[in-house]
Amino acid sequence: MASIHTLQEISRMKRDDGIERLSSCFHWKEFDGDDKRQYLHQEFVYENVMLAITRGLSWSTVAQVANITKELLPKLKGLKTPDVICLIKDHLSQIEPRLSAAHHAVLLDFIVKAYVPHQRLYQAFLNGETGLKHISCELEIESPPHPQPLCEGTDAVEWEQQRTLKDLCVAQSRKEAEIKELKEKAEAQMMATLQASLNNLPHEDRMSKQEVEELLRSFLQSQGEIIMESLMNEAHLTENLLQMKLRHFANQPVFPKKHSVSTPTKSKKKGI
Repeated sequence: MASIHTLQEISRMKRDDGIERLSSCFHWKEFDGDDKRQYLHQEFVYENVMLAITRGLSWSTVAQVANITKELLPKLKGLKTPDVICLIKDHLSQIEPRLSAAHHAVLLDFIVKAYVPHQRLYQAFLNGETGLKHISCELEIESPPHPQPLCEGTDAVEWEQQRTLKDLCVAQSRKEAEIKELKEKAEAQMMATLQASLNNLPHEDRMSKQEVEELLRSFLQSQGEIIMESLMNEAHLTENLLQMKLRHFANQPVFPKKHSVSTPTKSKKKGI
C-alpha cells in the first residue's frame, strides 16, 4: 500500500516518474510477466490517484483510492456496462470514512468515463489480446505505358485551337437549336391566334364591314406582335453567336512569317 509520504512525492513528480514510483508500492501479480499490461494497469491506478489529489481528498482517502482501483480493474473482465457501474459503486462505498456525495459522484463519473467509452479495448487488454497481427498483401505495380513519339503528337497551340473550335461548334449548334425552337414557338402562337380569331366569327349572322375591319386589325396586330418578339429574340441569339465567333478568331495566335535575311555584300568599285 502506498504511504501518505509516497503519495505526496508522486503528486509532485512528472507523469512517467509518478507512474514508476507508484508501481513500486504494490505487487502487480494480476498480469505477472506481461510488462505492457502491467504498465496499463499502473497507468489506470495513477490517473485515479491524481484525480483524487486534485479534488482535495484527504491523503488517507487517496491511498484507499489507489488500493481500490488496483483491485478494481482486473475484476472488470468480461462484465457488461451495467455490471461495471455497479462494481465501481460497490468499491467506492468501501472507502472509510465515507466519501461525500460530491466526491463520490466525481470519482464514479471519472472512472466510468475513463472505462466505458473504451470498454472493448479494456476487455481486449484484460483478456490478453494485445498481440499485434501482421497482415501483408502483395501489390502488383504496373509501369506506365510507353509514350508515343513526339513526331506523332499534336502541337500544344494547335491542340488548343482544335479544342476551342470544338467548343465553338457545340455552342453554335446549341444557339441554332434555340433559334429553331424560337421560330417553331412563334409559328405555334400565330396559329393559335388565328384559330382563336376564327372561333370568334359568328356562325349565322353576317358581319358588318366595320366588324370585319376591327377583327382583321386585331388579328394583324397580334400577329405583328408575335413576329416582332420572335425577331427580337432571334436577333439577340444571332448576335451572341456572332460574338462567340469573333472571340474565337480574335484569340487565334498569329504566327509571324519567316523572312530570309540577306547578307549585304560589298560592291566592287571600278577603277577610274
